[in-house]
Amino acid sequence: SNPDLERPFREHAAEDAVTKFPPETQAIIRKPPAQRTPYEQQIAELAWRQAEYEWSEKRFAARVKEPAKSQRIALLAQLKQFEKDKPEPLPVAPSAVDVGPVAPPVTIPKKPQLGEIEPGYLTILDEKPAVIPAGFKNSTGRRTALAQWVTRADNPLAPRVIVNRIWQYHFGRGLAYSTSDFGKLGEEPSHPELLDWLAQWFVENGWSLKKLHRLIVTSATYQQSVSSPVAEQARLKDPENKLLWRANNHRLDAEQIRDAVLTVTGELDLTVGGEGVDASRPRRTIFNKVIRNTRDPVLDVFDAPEGFASMAQRNVTTTPTQSLLMINSKWSLGRAQAFAVRLKKENSSDEGEIVTDAFRLVFGRDPKAAEVDGARKFLAMQKGTAAAKAPPVSGAAPFVGEKMAFRDGQAALFVPGAASQRLTIADSPAFPRGDFTAEAFIILRSVFDSGAVRTILSQWDGNKGHPGWSLGVTGKGSRYKPQTLVLQLTGDQASPDQDTTDRIFSGLHIELGKPYFVAVTVNLDDATEKGITFYAKDLSNDDEPLQVVNISHKVTGGIHADVPLAIGGTTSSQAFDGLIDDVRLSNVPLRAEQLLFTSAGVNEHTVGYWKFENDPGPYEDSSPAGNDIATHAATGPREDAQFAALVDFCHVLLNSNEFLYVD
Repeated sequence: SNPDLERPFREHAAEDAVTKFPPETQAIIRKPPAQRTPYEQQIAELAWRQAEYEWSEKRFAARVKEPAKSQRIALLAQLKQFEKDKPEPLPVAPSAVDVGPVAPPVTIPKKPQLGEIEPGYLTILDEKPAVIPAGFKNSTGRRTALAQWVTRADNPLAPRVIVNRIWQYHFGRGLAYSTSDFGKLGEEPSHPELLDWLAQWFVENGWSLKKLHRLIVTSATYQQSVSSPVAEQARLKDPENKLLWRANNHRLDAEQIRDAVLTVTGELDLTVGGEGVDASRPRRTIFNKVIRNTRDPVLDVFDAPEGFASMAQRNVTTTPTQSLLMINSKWSLGRAQAFAVRLKKENSSDEGEIVTDAFRLVFGRDPKAAEVDGARKFLAMQKGTAAAKAPPVSGAAPFVGEKMAFRDGQAALFVPGAASQRLTIADSPAFPRGDFTAEAFIILRSVFDSGAVRTILSQWDGNKGHPGWSLGVTGKGSRYKPQTLVLQLTGDQASPDQDTTDRIFSGLHIELGKPYFVAVTVNLDDATEKGITFYAKDLSNDDEPLQVVNISHKVTGGIHADVPLAIGGTTSSQAFDGLIDDVRLSNVPLRAEQLLFTSAGVNEHTVGYWKFENDPGPYEDSSPAGNDIATHAATGPREDAQFAALVDFCHVLLNSNEFLYVD
């Protein structure tokens, strides 16, 4: 975008960031880089990240004021047309660099008489001083010298250690069991000649980890069966299998369990690279953020390392909490439901075809005849149980709840294509005919690949030219901006075939997997920039302020539609994917201090307030209008019973030993 347009706002944001630091740190930041010491350069680089944080799009967009805001939005829209021609950014690896070619002097504290300590290696390994290569312009060359020493072909230590670690990864234990202690106190290798041979082979093959992995997994040793023909005799001589006479049966690691489940359910996002994400998002676990005081429960119970200390070998425990999580947790039940949705979507209604596909996806094999017969009997039994428990109201689908991070109680879970796809409330005279405020707490788990909107709350049938309104988040293909909070207003129309919907983009970016409070206030009489006000607050970051954006609009009336109010979509499409909690609808544009975020509960302006708790029922309707929430997407109790039985079947498969263990 235009740098002259943004420059004053960027400078103001940077100055705000700098003034938050103590005076001595501010002085370091303002000092010319050439005059900084190595220590000061580190402090300045770290502190300046606060300014870069203020320049992030979702914070910076809220700083830009009119008339620059409208000009910037127009320029961004023009640039959006060229996104497809823009090359992908080059990958960037985090790295440490020297400030310059001269290293700061290193001394032993309180012993100045010893003078400066020159670089060297551990004396017991190499007592000669380190030879530092010359010719580096912006580096001392010390790290290069250390790397070259560690990877010398005649250094037997490093290759033996890494080869032993790779062996441990594949077999559960290393050839030398004490993988972090190759000294006198460590345990001797079970196959010393094999360890030495692998280390030499590894060096001769260019230190290639890929080649080493291939060599091990294609070996006869790795391909041995758990069931050995000489099992009884071998157990007497080697009960711990140190001599590798059979393969070891072992459970998948914590990350492997999570990724395997998401792969089977079809939810796994295989996007490579990028910033770390919250564990609630279906990215590969390697891209999950590790937060010490907010651990992912799935990884936690299956012995994932803490992350703040080195571990030579993972603990492998078997505890009741593992079974309870896989059987009863909201995460496990949600994955079973997503798996059932995938099976229904990818197969016909033939039960045998669904069972066969389920076995192929979970176990990588076709089911045996006895297994197909057992699966059919199980489905029939669960279908009868589900039908007996089905609600008496025709068309009602099961409510599914889940805990929302950073909030008490329970939120409503919405899975596109599932029975609980959306919740609808019959139209009421109390619902707004004009001005209104819509509020909710959300976690968005995915957006459409197109520009379609994941709808949070709406009273609109989704048809072009029909009156109504909807609040949601744009998809990846949005011509304005992906993952942006957007309000769609359709009011007085010249023709029912003409699409005169006013799409009002907030510019507020909603990250996937994060809990947010979102709201929009609408004043139809005020078509200026104060007519529409968007709010968004990242609940996972207390330092993040409530973001506020004011935008003008074109529609000035006639927005009411004689259709149900829908939570989690419109009454026809644009389903939400994720969690929605505490939805409130008011018949006036509320002020910031009146919003649900700071003023919970019902007030004189509230026309609908919906909470989703287990007690006293599957949901709580605090609407003064007294509307009952009923699901709209299901076709009847029979359909619900079939789907519930399939969910139970999927749940059993995902909890089976054949899926969670490798033999």
